[in-house]
Amino acid sequence: MIDSYEVKKLFEGVIPERVEEVYSLMEKHGIEFRLLDDDEGCKIQAAFNAIQYTKRAMHQVWLFGIAGMQSLHCYASHLHIIQSLGLNLSPHDLESIPGQAEENAKFSNLLEHLKQLKTAYSIHDFMWPEEVPNPDDGKPLGIEPSVVYDLTCMATSYIFLHEMKHALIYAESDESHTAIDEEYECDKFAKQIMLSEVDRYALMSGYPADKVRTKRSMGIALASAFILATTARENIGGSNTHPSVHGRWLETLQSIKLPPNDYFWLYFTSIALAMLRYLDIEISERAFSSHKELCFELINDLQNGI
Repeated sequence: MIDSYEVKKLFEGVIPERVEEVYSLMEKHGIEFRLLDDDEGCKIQAAFNAIQYTKRAMHQVWLFGIAGMQSLHCYASHLHIIQSLGLNLSPHDLESIPGQAEENAKFSNLLEHLKQLKTAYSIHDFMWPEEVPNPDDGKPLGIEPSVVYDLTCMATSYIFLHEMKHALIYAESDESHTAIDEEYECDKFAKQIMLSEVDRYALMSGYPADKVRTKRSMGIALASAFILATTARENIGGSNTHPSVHGRWLETLQSIKLPPNDYFWLYFTSIALAMLRYLDIEISERAFSSHKELCFELINDLQNGI
């Protein structure tokens, strides 16, 4: 089933200032987005000039968007206080905070639901968790669910743009990249489309450019963290076709030009902390002067823990 229309509407909502350029590339190279029949796993992939995806994969992105917000409930306020007071981040002390075990359990439960959805025989066999809005019902009401919806749309756009670059490389018969280099190039393309013309969008829309840049970067953070959530443990450190997750995180985040205590860094750090804990990867005790600094330190923990 060809469903380029729905993806185009997604791009119009997320990157309206770049959408004509994206449409032009799709038309020039005959690129289509195809909604496939249900299949196990998390299928979002380029196949020649088509980007194929399933509804099941889209629902996994949504579940992880909810998990991303839950990671803020787990850690954001604690990290802000620790950084403000110049204290050490101590995983042991975090675990002992009243109510922390319950918040951590909520995050872990969401990741377990994501795994169940990924491996279910059919999407219809998956029991949608009662506490999570069903994406089939449209944009949910309330400030927090609406923010999750927006960030998930941005993360999905980033993922589709990444896959679109694979299709462009194929269409242009560009064999200059190794498979691993191509993954980095696709990340770079998606990030550039999402962020390079934010100032122009701000002029078009009247929204503050710094707020737009932060929110879109958070969408990129969500998509980047989703890679860790859906990569097999044995492939987190890289494979013959894909770079390590920590390598992709590092490459993406090094070019994000936001203040060191911008909300983006707190968001990514919260997700990274929650994911490292979920994967039982050791988190080093340390002091940190900014959320950005801690973010890069956690990438080191991921690298050292796999």
